[in-house]
Amino acid sequence: MREAVQEVKPSLSDRLDILLSFTLSDKFKFAVKTSLAMALAYIIPFSQGWAQAQTAAITIMLIAVAGPVSDSITKGLLRVIGTIIGAIIGMSLIALFPQDRELYLIALSLCVSMALYLTRAYKGDNTIFMLTAVTMMMVFQNGKVDDVFIYGINKTFMTIFGIALYTFIGIFLWPVRVKDNTLEQTHAMIAAQSELYRHQDDEAAKRKTYYEALQTQEKALETAVTAAINETESLSSEQKNTLLQDQKKINELLILLSYHDEAHFASDYTYYVSNFKRADAEIQRLFEALNEAIPKQKPIGIPEKWVADYDSEKIAELSYIDRAAFTATILDISKLHQALRTLAIKINAVTSPYPTTFALSSKASPSKFSWFDVEDMKGTLISFFIFWATTAFWVLVNPPAGFLVVTLATVMSVLTTFSPLKPSLLIIIFTLSFIFATLMYIFVLPHVLYSWELFLFLFFYAFIGFYFIKPMLSIFFLLGMAVLGLGNPMYYNFNLFLLILFVFYLFLFVLLLFYYIPFSTKPEVLFLKLKNRFFRLSSNLIRRSVNLVRGQGTFWGNLEARYSETQLFNSVKKMQLWASKVDESYFHEIDKGTLMLFTKNCETFAYLLQMMYRHDKNNVNNPLLKRFLSDHVEHSISELLENYAKGKSVHEVDDYWHDETGIEQKIEQHLETALSFLKADDYSQSDIIAFYENIALRRNVWISFLTCQKQMQVLQFTALKESRF
Repeated sequence: MREAVQEVKPSLSDRLDILLSFTLSDKFKFAVKTSLAMALAYIIPFSQGWAQAQTAAITIMLIAVAGPVSDSITKGLLRVIGTIIGAIIGMSLIALFPQDRELYLIALSLCVSMALYLTRAYKGDNTIFMLTAVTMMMVFQNGKVDDVFIYGINKTFMTIFGIALYTFIGIFLWPVRVKDNTLEQTHAMIAAQSELYRHQDDEAAKRKTYYEALQTQEKALETAVTAAINETESLSSEQKNTLLQDQKKINELLILLSYHDEAHFASDYTYYVSNFKRADAEIQRLFEALNEAIPKQKPIGIPEKWVADYDSEKIAELSYIDRAAFTATILDISKLHQALRTLAIKINAVTSPYPTTFALSSKASPSKFSWFDVEDMKGTLISFFIFWATTAFWVLVNPPAGFLVVTLATVMSVLTTFSPLKPSLLIIIFTLSFIFATLMYIFVLPHVLYSWELFLFLFFYAFIGFYFIKPMLSIFFLLGMAVLGLGNPMYYNFNLFLLILFVFYLFLFVLLLFYYIPFSTKPEVLFLKLKNRFFRLSSNLIRRSVNLVRGQGTFWGNLEARYSETQLFNSVKKMQLWASKVDESYFHEIDKGTLMLFTKNCETFAYLLQMMYRHDKNNVNNPLLKRFLSDHVEHSISELLENYAKGKSVHEVDDYWHDETGIEQKIEQHLETALSFLKADDYSQSDIIAFYENIALRRNVWISFLTCQKQMQVLQFTALKESRF
């Protein structure tokens, strides 16, 4: 008879394991930490008799807007430095213009606008510059002249206190350090590269997916390198930049190889190069080893340098164009083999237990600032207008909140200008906060007698905002805490409460007003402007590229090209953002799926265009390329891009641009004509190969843009110009 199975009761250690395995969500931890900091920002100053406790609380709100990010001593110190700089500038302006309030406000508005421009342009933790702007305005005591420096020092002290409190809690309570993911992004990049290499012979439609993955990973790696915090990794910023440059080089070679493989000889490389299989096998093994090296810390075996063993007699059987294409392909295989060997040596140095040392790249690291972005400059101008609009309100009305109205409206404009965050939504959130704050003011606060009761009240008030609302929106809910007029001792005046509430509504309506003037921020309007700008930037790059080779480059052309090169991808990303926000229910003629696909194809076009531009800059003295571009005086793609930059539709441009087959045939004919006079002895092999690679890049740019043009024929962009009202 089978024995009965006895129920086994969990032991004490098993119960403890179950309890200890329970983990709180990151969102809950962030809400608890930030709410604790908010509550202590009031309780500690009240207990010590310090003034301006609200300043510390507002500082914590502004820092928390960035969301649940890591907090470290270094970041806290940088925020403190930004605060001190803002205080020094603010009090220096007061000292320079002690009696001239007009001149003081003019100088202050300019300094604040510059700080807010840096806030918008900086790619890292922009709260550093935001706190600089906030402190500049906070040290101003509503135009009073008595004890202005003591007031400014108190404000600065409470701002630093808020930063220190937030940093201290962030470090010691559930510390979260955002890991520098440069190596993880490098690993993801290698995986994408390996996939493209294995599928380089697939059809163009299939390869497109791998191209997009490669571009996405390259931008992710560049972002990781730009935003990397040196203290979280053993790699220096120069070493990270070197890995980025190596990966970019491999990407370019892979894309070139995938296009070279369209030639008819691609299936039989071994017929012309006897040791080709060795190169192909070693490249695949290197990709596999690199894929395992970072996550598994496995050393990579480095193969010997590969040198192609050509069969000259068989290569001579090819036509000249095919021979150049074949030679370029094998050279790129050799370059890829060498690039992977170089990357493997560096990854071995990274994964080894010894200090990481390897040769550094000579190319500069990506800038942490996006300079001269049009939307950033327009947004800064709007912040300037908001500063003066709220200053006029402060002078004429003298509201209870004083100059704080100007401070909040100006700083919050960073969140609402050229952002999907609409002020109308913020007004709705603030209304909910107002209702909640009113109930608390009437039914809860009068019954709070002890400090621990006040602590719990503040903690749960802040917790509701940070846990149930997104961090960027929560600050507008928590502004309800600012209208309560918390103090030590506490004075209740419902009329004053309503007046302060009215003032906060006014500053939100100011943000709403400047959301539409002087620049429209409707998604469809912004998308059309960005589309035209994207084509203009592309045209500038192509025109500069041709002029460089022809020897017609100018200083102004160089500035235009440098600006276009840095802003091209920014424009594409913004196009994608605002295309996703277009109201499809209103613009029935627009299919959002096709619109998003168009922006993705524009991203591919931009990637290939920048690759071609870099190749042109490196081959400005190539005699073959110089001759080809000097003789090629027919229609240029830059002319077509200029037409689209002016807002013309596909049907409004010359019929020449609609005949894709004819365009390709004319390019091929011109290429054959240019090469028919070529003598092998007149040009070096490197010039011939570089020329063919350049022509292949130009062909790829054409194909990519013609794909965009096909979708433009379907999309009714003119429909987006219709008024909603």
